[in-house]
Amino acid sequence: MRAVQRKSDARGIRKGFLDTVEPYLFLVPSFVVFGLFLFYPFFRTIYLSAFLTDKTGQPKIFVLFTEMDNYLGLFRDPSFWKSISITFQFVFFVAFGGLLVGLTSSLLTEKKFPGSDFATAVYAMPIAIASAAASMAFKMILHPTNGLINHLLGTQINFTGDVRYALASVVGVTIWLTSGINFIFISAGLRNVPAELYDSASVDGAGYWKKVWHVTIPTISPTLFFQIIINIIGAFQSFSQIKLLTEGGPSNTTNVMVWSIYRDAFFNFRFGSAAARSVILFLIVLAITVVQFRFEKKGVNY
Repeated sequence: MRAVQRKSDARGIRKGFLDTVEPYLFLVPSFVVFGLFLFYPFFRTIYLSAFLTDKTGQPKIFVLFTEMDNYLGLFRDPSFWKSISITFQFVFFVAFGGLLVGLTSSLLTEKKFPGSDFATAVYAMPIAIASAAASMAFKMILHPTNGLINHLLGTQINFTGDVRYALASVVGVTIWLTSGINFIFISAGLRNVPAELYDSASVDGAGYWKKVWHVTIPTISPTLFFQIIINIIGAFQSFSQIKLLTEGGPSNTTNVMVWSIYRDAFFNFRFGSAAARSVILFLIVLAITVVQFRFEKKGVNY
């Protein structure tokens, strides 16, 4: 009897151990993928930012807290601060512009009408187009002599090569690229607005715009909050359209931080400085996200 009892206890211990360990075994593939493609590059970037590197990106001289510190060098560089200023302008207009376009297109297709399915497909289309392909298409559309816009206007404006229009052109292309995902999420949010709220507002004599401002927007505020965070993070990471349309020019008017990181690393071979820029960009995005969540309860209704 004792032998049987021992075997039963051993089986119970093994079963308990397996029940405890088994869920974590399913997480191992995810941990491996995140470790290789997220955590390792992240910590490697922080590590490289403390060194001067050779042309292959190998760390050679530890310079953190010295006169040759990569961070100190950036803070002393006027072009770095100009790049931050341009980045914030770009992010502001893209984030809120994309949200506004998405909200407007969602409201236009909220109710069924002849051709509404086609309009919905058109508004959602940007999400299915790669940013590189869209940038090449807009490069032809914005061409100073043969472009569609100049042809329709009868002008020869160099949209991507003139300091007056370059940033606005890149912002416009990026807003169009982000409008698709904004349209899809906001449209889904609009479908969850209770009809009773609109009926109550109608009884109180509210018109269309009062319903939108006092009923629709407060009700879908969690969706709008989510989208503005996604828009801001995506805008900070924008690269393809800068690369293909302006390459940071003219006169660095579109030199956003991601482009300056790329230039530092792969043109100037200053991988330590590029890593420092990356760390600063991460801290900026982190700080903005934390601030947004701190003020979430004041502007979001659940």
